[in-house]
Amino acid sequence: MLWILFAGKGKTFTVMVIADKKREPLWVGELELKQNTAGFRPHKIRVQKKNGKMLTDEEYYPTKDFIELLKKANRIMISRETSPKNKGELEDMFKAYQIEADTVDICRHCLLQKRFNFLNKSSVKYGKELICPDCAKDELKKALRNSKQHMGDSTMEFFDRVLDRTKDFDKTLSMLNADRLDETTTKYDTVVSSKNEKKMPIKSLPIHKRLKDLLLKKSKDLMPVQTLAVESGLLERKNLMIVSATATGKTLIGEIAGVENVLSKRGKMLYLVPLVALANQKYDQFTSRYNEIGLKTSIRIGAEMIKTKETTFMKKTLDSDIIVGTYEGIDHLLRLGNADALGQVGTVVIDEVHMLTDAERGHRLDGLIARLRYTVPDAQFIYLSATVGNPNYFAEKLGANLVVYEHRPVPIDRHLVFVQEHEKNRLMTQLVQDEWNMKSSKGHRGQTIIFTNSRANCQNISNALPMPSAYYHAGLNQRERKIVETKFGNGEIPVVVTTAALAAGVDFPASQVIFESLAMGIDWLTVQDFLQMSGRAGRPDYHDRGVVVLMPVPGKTYSSGTKETEEDVAVGLLKGTLLDDDFDFNEENQLEELLASVSVTSSKSDLMKILSMMFGSINENIMLLKLQKYKFIELKGQVVTQTELGQIASAHFLSVSKTFLIVDSIKANISALRIITNLEFFTGATFKYAEQISKDLRMNLPARVFQGAFLDIIFDGSVLREVSPKYQKLLLNFAGDMFVCSCKESPYCGCAERKFSEKILLLRMKGLEPIAIIRELESEYGITAYVGDVFSYLEDAVRNLEAVELIAKTMKKDGLAKEAKELRVKIRG
Repeated sequence: MLWILFAGKGKTFTVMVIADKKREPLWVGELELKQNTAGFRPHKIRVQKKNGKMLTDEEYYPTKDFIELLKKANRIMISRETSPKNKGELEDMFKAYQIEADTVDICRHCLLQKRFNFLNKSSVKYGKELICPDCAKDELKKALRNSKQHMGDSTMEFFDRVLDRTKDFDKTLSMLNADRLDETTTKYDTVVSSKNEKKMPIKSLPIHKRLKDLLLKKSKDLMPVQTLAVESGLLERKNLMIVSATATGKTLIGEIAGVENVLSKRGKMLYLVPLVALANQKYDQFTSRYNEIGLKTSIRIGAEMIKTKETTFMKKTLDSDIIVGTYEGIDHLLRLGNADALGQVGTVVIDEVHMLTDAERGHRLDGLIARLRYTVPDAQFIYLSATVGNPNYFAEKLGANLVVYEHRPVPIDRHLVFVQEHEKNRLMTQLVQDEWNMKSSKGHRGQTIIFTNSRANCQNISNALPMPSAYYHAGLNQRERKIVETKFGNGEIPVVVTTAALAAGVDFPASQVIFESLAMGIDWLTVQDFLQMSGRAGRPDYHDRGVVVLMPVPGKTYSSGTKETEEDVAVGLLKGTLLDDDFDFNEENQLEELLASVSVTSSKSDLMKILSMMFGSINENIMLLKLQKYKFIELKGQVVTQTELGQIASAHFLSVSKTFLIVDSIKANISALRIITNLEFFTGATFKYAEQISKDLRMNLPARVFQGAFLDIIFDGSVLREVSPKYQKLLLNFAGDMFVCSCKESPYCGCAERKFSEKILLLRMKGLEPIAIIRELESEYGITAYVGDVFSYLEDAVRNLEAVELIAKTMKKDGLAKEAKELRVKIRG
């Protein structure tokens, strides 16, 4: 098929000879017409481009051959852009040869590049004209490059998708301008809600009347995923793994199984979660919900809780129908060899089971599940997760029927907004306010969760928003968290700013989730983390739809170890698929889990059964020999037993290296207080007035107390003189108390960190609660910290002191054992 296109506005015409509708013509030339007595005829045809290449030497197409070509062509076209005068001249020529010509709309940009393309329904608005999609994408790439913002391939693909959707070049490019954002432009996709899903009437369930009546107070029917769980054997005591998005009703599946088994006298329910904050929340919910049907709830979140005004009211006994615990809280009982203290267990619910893949804590959850499956083999196990890579493999390894529910009860619109750092607060303010102004058909106002990558950012963002807001992170104590949860749950505040670390399950009924950052600390979010966090948007009982907004800064990275930039990571998260997980435990982790499992059995063959149920591979023979060499276990044929030292290390979650540090310190007659501060420093100290000092010094001072730049200032008198007297005094107090030592490496020897840690413990031993300790540090040194961090450090100190006490007893160091016990009692309170 052969087409010939003519276009012109001056003395000459552009001619394109096109084969088979291809964008690249066979050749392009410049036609000059000459008028004689018979009318306009071809005079010269100079070839400019042939086979996609511009010609450097002059080449002319014979006039006689060109006329023959015109007669052979299947279609002759005249560009609508051609001037009336030029068009008249062409038509005069065509008439002489008895040729018909069409007037067509073609892309002007293509014409300038000596290419060919029609304008049609897929054309893109470019200023006041239309151009073809290919030219629009070329222009878009040029504009993005000229914006001096690094854009990777995946980001460019996203801009192309937006261009295809909007058919508007300026609107697409406006994505780089936070002042001109349009939700139709920023929208990446919609995760659709489910329709016509089967629901099971609660009245039809074969469960106890007390539980049925309680469920009927909230709904007449089970939600779809709950229905699937019942059909998969939930009420037949089958082990189930439930993979379903947040807010689809997973938690209630575990509750129905657990409470029904309690009421049927099959044993209590263990409900295990990864975070203390989540355990506290579930404890409050279950206490309130199930107390009315006569069930008791208790909580286990650690070896020995610090006594404060906030924790004394919490029920911690094992003699309860429902025990809510953190993974470590229940594992501690097993590691003590006290599995029997749990009594009869009818149900074990493992919430957020995808934590198995966590680099730091995954090995402990892996070991805990295997130990529980061994110690309570008759219990029904329910595993819950919003996201798991390769769920079939997980379910098979866990010995559970898989229930996958891929839809959400409400749709989620996901948006991608490219911003500069200085634009974020203004844009978040607008998004939060717009959402707050909306009311769902259920009567609830729109509320927002903002995720960021650090606690300091949580507070900075919350303080910068010109509306009621709250920050929420692991540094807050239980009372502070509860206040935020209650206010948000009651719809009293429009926004909460939190860290990615608290994404796992904490119940904030938000309609909108904003990702101010795409990192957790200095590492990029994983797809699994992202799906978990974005799943917080939109609740069926509250909202008609959810909104997720990602706000990447083009070119931004968080550490030298991250090659990708934030906008590429954003697109990758939105289009990402979960990868199969690799369970590769290092030697320390292997030793810890093997030793912990010896706590529940002395049979080598049974120990192998436990290890075979784990995801991570443990080289049992080599690791057993190492534990024997370290005198953590004794091996006699098929019998494996822990030594006293091994039992202490296991129960207190001590690594081999930390255990030997304690042993060596006891041998050296180091004090108990010095031993535990050598084991762990308090690292959460920040200088309260870092911003003000930065202004005095006209430099950016890091807030972290023990960072190098901060220490340099304290030891530089000339610099210190530039600081206002109020802050000078605080800094000098701090230096005088913490930095007096004879070490050659001072102030980088660690003595200051140890002395500061001791200061916290000494203040606690005077009877001060964590909040009072912080006030004392602020008053004396201008140093502040999060209550939650102080609380955690005190709990670790109690656990470590107990380990020191017990190890000292085994070494016949009764004086040190007594000293450690007295310290432990004082710190515990």
